[in-house]
Amino acid sequence: LCITIGTLWYAPFPDIDRATADNLWVQCVDAIHPTVLSSRAELEGQDPRWFELVLQPVQLEDSMEMLGSLIDVTEQTVAAAETLAILDTVVDGIIVIDGSGRIETFNQAASDLFGYSADEAIGKSINMLMTGVHESDHNRYLSDYLRTGKARIIGMGRELIAKSSDGTKIPIYLAVSEVHLDGKRRFAGIVRNLTEQYAAREALASQREKLAHVGRLSTMGEMTASIAHEINQPLTAIAMYAQASLKLLERTGSTEKIKGALEKLNTQALRAGAVIERIQRFARAQETSKEVLDINELVTDLLKLAGSDARMHDIELMLDLAGDLPQIFADPVQIQQVILNLIRNGIDAMNEIHCKHGRTITLETRCTNGVDVEVIVSDLGHGVADDQADLLFTPFHTTKKEGMGMGLSICRSIILEHGGELRYRDHPGPGASFFFSIPSDHD
Repeated sequence: LCITIGTLWYAPFPDIDRATADNLWVQCVDAIHPTVLSSRAELEGQDPRWFELVLQPVQLEDSMEMLGSLIDVTEQTVAAAETLAILDTVVDGIIVIDGSGRIETFNQAASDLFGYSADEAIGKSINMLMTGVHESDHNRYLSDYLRTGKARIIGMGRELIAKSSDGTKIPIYLAVSEVHLDGKRRFAGIVRNLTEQYAAREALASQREKLAHVGRLSTMGEMTASIAHEINQPLTAIAMYAQASLKLLERTGSTEKIKGALEKLNTQALRAGAVIERIQRFARAQETSKEVLDINELVTDLLKLAGSDARMHDIELMLDLAGDLPQIFADPVQIQQVILNLIRNGIDAMNEIHCKHGRTITLETRCTNGVDVEVIVSDLGHGVADDQADLLFTPFHTTKKEGMGMGLSICRSIILEHGGELRYRDHPGPGASFFFSIPSDHD
């Protein structure tokens, strides 16, 4: 860089004006403090170059002067600019922070996502993009990692909630890696906006809930005859005890006999109400609501609903429930829907061959691997034909004359949502077993 003697030293640097130069003199010479800055240099007929200026105070015989050293950093600056240009074309947000959590790089995609310009973000703490416990504890996480080397997120990806400049919460996928440059440790994060994926998940979950509700209504429709019979019995008894009470009043006025008849009437009314309440609870549309459950209690309670349907077909439901099972975290209505669907499939399979191998369906619970809770529904029907095995859980595929072909498909979706798996196996003799497992709840 050639500067003619007598020219102002800062003349080749368009980013340094007279006021800035005077301020640099004060910082360097008057304060006796070395100063470093970077600036672009432009000379007529030459390409722009970038320099790092190192300004140092120098004591001469009778005055203090400023000595400037120029380090040509053109190649590094151009390379860095090219890198930033490439980063700004990437569709995912890229953020680089230093060891103290300060932002050093903030590409255009990150700006679009969070609403901060690069100038607004660089130099600020990464905490400003975080929410909840991550915002308050991030500095501790970072210092713990630098001290112990034990990673909580470095080298792996995770989904979490971030926040934009206006406070809007944004679901993101974040992958963080550690970078060593110039003897310094930095952390580069690739950020992907998951807003559309979350919306799609919610829409899919809503659709599954609607399908599950349709499946329950369909099951209730198929069980209409048994439900009518189950309700008709207490209603008939109610009418009988009411008529008996009226006749006792007309004939004798005996309060003891009337009291006994009314108590029986009340018992039958409660019985009918309980049947209707179970049907309403099972058939109503509702959002998924998981809770900690005892699977044996769930199965036993379901028999009050499924028992009437089995009795209508002269089929006995038998229980083989293991003791001391761990609890599960599940939606009770949806799990009952799966078990009831498997019971009804077993009833239909046995009716198709006129129950020639027996009239029993067995419900079994057990613990597998010391972790999962398994429910098994075994029938004595015709089993699963080889040509149906691959299509068994396919939507709209059915072997029933009037079936919708959605039952097993919905059941498998429900079990998958609970982190389990629905499968089947044919028996060596007659029948088949359908079974599913759900992880136990350790928390």
